[in-house]
Amino acid sequence: MKKLVLISAITSLALVQNSFANTALEEVMVTTATKTEKSIEGVSASVIVISEEEIQKTGASTLDKILEKIPSINAQYGRFPHPSASSKAAISLRGMGANGTLILIDGKRLSGETESPYEMTRITASMIERIEIVKGSMSTLYGSDAIGGVINIITKKIDKNISTLDLKYGSNGDGDAVNKNINFTNRGSVDKFRYKINTSIDDTTPYKVNKSYTQQAINPSSGADLNANTLDNISGNYDVTYKDEATIKTIGTRLEYDFSDNFTAGLDLSYFTEDREGQYLGNAAATSGGLITNTPVNSEDKNRRIDISSDFKYLINDDLSMNTKIYRSYYKKRNYTDPLTFTGATNTKFSANVTIDTLESDLTYILNDSNIITTGLEYRKETRDSGAINPDASSSEFITKVVNYKSLFIQDEIEISDTLNAIIGTRYDNISNADNKITLQAGLVKKIAEDTSIRANYAQGYRTPDIAELYVVSMYYKGAKRYGSEVINTIKTESYDLKPEQSQTFELSLSNKYENLSSVFTIFNNKVKDKIDLVSYNDSNSATKYYTSENIDQVDIKGAEVSFDYDLNKDIDLGLNATYLKTEDESTKKELTYTPDISASFNINYKITNDLNTNLMLRYIGEQYTNSTNTEQTNDYTLVDLGAQYQVNKNVEYYVGIDNIFNKEVDEEIGTNVGTYYFTGLRITF
Repeated sequence: MKKLVLISAITSLALVQNSFANTALEEVMVTTATKTEKSIEGVSASVIVISEEEIQKTGASTLDKILEKIPSINAQYGRFPHPSASSKAAISLRGMGANGTLILIDGKRLSGETESPYEMTRITASMIERIEIVKGSMSTLYGSDAIGGVINIITKKIDKNISTLDLKYGSNGDGDAVNKNINFTNRGSVDKFRYKINTSIDDTTPYKVNKSYTQQAINPSSGADLNANTLDNISGNYDVTYKDEATIKTIGTRLEYDFSDNFTAGLDLSYFTEDREGQYLGNAAATSGGLITNTPVNSEDKNRRIDISSDFKYLINDDLSMNTKIYRSYYKKRNYTDPLTFTGATNTKFSANVTIDTLESDLTYILNDSNIITTGLEYRKETRDSGAINPDASSSEFITKVVNYKSLFIQDEIEISDTLNAIIGTRYDNISNADNKITLQAGLVKKIAEDTSIRANYAQGYRTPDIAELYVVSMYYKGAKRYGSEVINTIKTESYDLKPEQSQTFELSLSNKYENLSSVFTIFNNKVKDKIDLVSYNDSNSATKYYTSENIDQVDIKGAEVSFDYDLNKDIDLGLNATYLKTEDESTKKELTYTPDISASFNINYKITNDLNTNLMLRYIGEQYTNSTNTEQTNDYTLVDLGAQYQVNKNVEYYVGIDNIFNKEVDEEIGTNVGTYYFTGLRITF
């Protein structure tokens, strides 16, 4: 049809970012970067595409295991304001922080905790068709959450009648951190009706490390030390959890029906339950009086989520199409934290109800032979009920906070000439807890030779503070307390006017393909005004130390990314990816926390026979600071992973692997390292 022909013509220009491994670039289509389906070659932003085949090569059972193998994407540990932070992580793109990374499933937001500390292990690998990662601000298309970039998890399409059963088992060398994953997917169609059913069970046993502790009794209101308390200054050892004991069960379905050649409607339903438990060093109120800090506690989560959505695709005519989504995501979190070495009340303060209601509608219009206009609107209401935002530290009663988002955007994809195209866009956001904001984006892709292209991109970003940054009241964060910027109490006596972050991203990239070698070199600069970060305060009495969210006046992030993919022959291909980051708080001249200077990976895929494939990956993560004064730094490390897949017959595939072959230790500040990890699995299609 005319629409498809024109989109193909406009988007078949320059190379941009290589896919994760050695997928032919001309065959890669993406949707996240422009909200229109287009060749990756015509996108001005940096895009990584991880295909289903590449995911299977990793042997990963959950999203976190996939993403940890990609340079320039790093986990930030220890920011979740709860003792269980030691076993949680969130994802940061190009040093912009966990809150600046928007995670979507099929283009939709999910309700959950701020910074998504659990989400990485909730999404099973076997449900994923591909992952599109757009690095750099995407605020003009996705709003406040996407100042650092977007990770869009795209689930398997209903394109054939097929059922898949995936079974996986793994553990470390000591038999700890056992993971059992079962996933079943059934897809099919009857005339104009299509359906998909997905179920999974992911069960993990804990991994623990023995730690020494010395607890302290304090007055929870003033922070004063209670030296006379019988529980004060007691020392001991305890096995602290660094990987939760967890069981996650998910069931979901998608139904589609073609009412006509021009109109298709879809309905999605999904439900998941999550039970987690671990033992940590945290704080607990003693029945005998006082708050006991740095003491062993048991934390148990019972979490549930229901997602329901409907979508409508309407091809109004050959030049105009509409795509509308209406969805609700409801998340129920119940946390129970109890002391383990003395009698005390159960703390339920970190329980919550989170609801996201969203309406999104986009129009794509072929204006003429050189312009495709995409415009849209979004209305989103986020409601959070939680005891963690109750200003009374001793109360677990829910407080409700509501934020409304209203936005309009427009984007123009322009074919200037046969070798030059452009993408420009702007967005207007009206957010109930912040000032109205307009953001802009503009990019060029220039084909300078048959197999060589250059692209330039400029994007503005905008992020409003989240609920935790504004209102959280936590008696535990890195051995101290954490209070939102708006909180006032006897310890934090003044509120802080927390401003939204604003960023400008500049990016330049050169892409080339010569015979069997593909390469991409990118340099970028993120300039951030009023970046939101955690700062600490402490007076002569260490018990009154606390963390709170404040703005950093100016932050400068410079970086370079390089990738090479080379087909040595028909059986062997090589891949190299590396990222360099230089971050600076311009007021203090210090580097930002949790931003490794260098991250890199090298992989070899070797097809030994038609049925047997092997892959070897080396992953390097450089040094990174864990505090804003740059006095505490982690060591760099290199991990080596090995995997193999054997096609028993056309319906059965067997796979095995070893992660961290040489049992390299990783600093506990930046990750959960369970040592050498062995896994095996079986995929059956029928």
